[in-house]
Amino acid sequence: MINQNILSLKQSSTLLINEKVKELRTKGREVSHFGFGQSPFPIHASIVAALRENAENNHYLPVAGLEELREEIVLFLKKHQNIKTTKESIFIGPGSKELLYQSILIFDADFLIPKGSWVSYIPQIQAKGGTYHILDTNFENDFKLTAHNLETFFKNKSPKKQTVLILNSPNNPTGAIYSKEEYKALAVVCYRYNTVVFSDEIYSQINFSQGYSPSISEHYPEKTIVFGGLSKVFSAGGYRLGYMMLPQEMQPLQNVYKSLFSETFSCVSSPIQFAAIKAFEYHPNLQNHVAISSAILKSISEFIFKELSAIKIECTKSEGAFYMLIGFNRYKSAILKLGISGSFELANYVLENYDFAMLPGVDFGFEKEELFFRIAFVDFNGKKIMDAYKLNEIMGAAFLQQHAPNVFLGVEKIKEFVISLKA
Repeated sequence: MINQNILSLKQSSTLLINEKVKELRTKGREVSHFGFGQSPFPIHASIVAALRENAENNHYLPVAGLEELREEIVLFLKKHQNIKTTKESIFIGPGSKELLYQSILIFDADFLIPKGSWVSYIPQIQAKGGTYHILDTNFENDFKLTAHNLETFFKNKSPKKQTVLILNSPNNPTGAIYSKEEYKALAVVCYRYNTVVFSDEIYSQINFSQGYSPSISEHYPEKTIVFGGLSKVFSAGGYRLGYMMLPQEMQPLQNVYKSLFSETFSCVSSPIQFAAIKAFEYHPNLQNHVAISSAILKSISEFIFKELSAIKIECTKSEGAFYMLIGFNRYKSAILKLGISGSFELANYVLENYDFAMLPGVDFGFEKEELFFRIAFVDFNGKKIMDAYKLNEIMGAAFLQQHAPNVFLGVEKIKEFVISLKA
């Protein structure tokens, strides 16, 4: 008999859309792929060289991770994210996604998920038979959770269990970033209700205005667990290495985590951990590499925002990562005439009829009738666009049409769809 919690899960929406697009492209369809969020930029040569140099290392490493790597992450967090910790507080796992899931397994809690959150948080909670609540957010605030809305939840619900709030900034799916002031206000409420925070900071350095994004752990260090990794900032999703940082107050959980890790993934691949040391040393050349990628993503997000806002599509203002939420709610009556009432159906309609792939808001905690969609604007050759950017840092429409043709064409396809609704 299969565990019913597992049986009710579907394949990850992001991976599913990626497979669907690949299938359509093999049939000759020219699909603009805005559905899958993988960094398009090349991994830095220094990280690849470190992996190559350690390829023959076939030893099992400590369950918590390679000591030298954990020491380097401590320095990285202090220097590049303004977070102070110790190597004993750092744990290495096969991706931050896995570390988040292991943490969800460990905590017997009610989980709080802001509307407009990453697709895997809720399925991971469902997999263990856990309980969760979707917290209200709104478009006017780019779907960031406010202290007022969090306070309102506690006043209305009065949870009997420990609560765990999962926050993600820069945010997937909106691209929004919480400011220090917003985090300070949220920290006050979390402290008042003794709430644990899982702070997903996997995109921290992909920030369009500064070198890193604020962390709520600065304002609520007692009960904030920070998660990060290689996949987004360092363009190394396939390396599958993440880290988590336990706060000082939760150090008694070290053995709990080690026990669970030892009975599941044991340890992360040895060569990958040695290569990760080079990544988290974050030398100036690598910092420049990340800064250039962020500048390119910023220009692309601004282009999309301008073009889609002009035709009255709702757009969140992306400040980091490589996502934006767009909404067709102003065209609901015309879309209803197509026989479509939900975001899932509309995403399929646009893919089949306009060769544009996006993910429906229902996968991110929205009601199915809310016509919001995540777009990931990374369907381009990262190396080629980086080379072109270094020669000419002006990135207008003509530059994008030449060096990110799928992104440019995708925006044109959305315009075409909207024009058809007006006809």
